[in-house]
Amino acid sequence: LLDIHLPAELRDICDLTTFKLESGSFIEESLRPYYSDVLYSLKTSQGEGYVYALIEHQSRPDKHMAFRLMRYAIAAMQQHIDAGHEYLPLVIPLQFYHGKISPYP
Repeated sequence: LLDIHLPAELRDICDLTTFKLESGSFIEESLRPYYSDVLYSLKTSQGEGYVYALIEHQSRPDKHMAFRLMRYAIAAMQQHIDAGHEYLPLVIPLQFYHGKISPYP
């Protein structure tokens, strides 16, 4: 999946053989009926990294999704720093959308 969806520049620095499921969810309580999220870690040539996958259970586009993904990526970075790491990790947010209407113009 990541071989297909990651830009070549990111794929080249990620060691996909180290892909590992992590604990933690960053979705606000009020949104949990509509969204599910999964956090994976992996090694990169620059250090630790994460792939944050958000699965949208809505069938309509959300104009604030990019903002929400940014907030979740920052939350993953904060969790990494709180765990005692010195440097910010690479966080790659992915969204899977199954609606019939394209969320893009």
